[in-house]
Amino acid sequence: MSLYGWIVLVLSVGGTTGSLIWCFNRVIRNLGKTDRLHATTDLDPHDADL
Repeated sequence: MSLYGWIVLVLSVGGTTGSLIWCFNRVIRNLGKTDRLHATTDLDPHDADL
């Protein structure tokens, strides 16, 4: 394989692996936090700024 092939391979595999690790890290850090979760029953339709 040529040098450019290795560069593309390393960048694509590294970028995908880095993205996967970032996503897992975001999920693991927010396991105990439920304050961002909302259901439609929690929303007040009269609270909207129009």
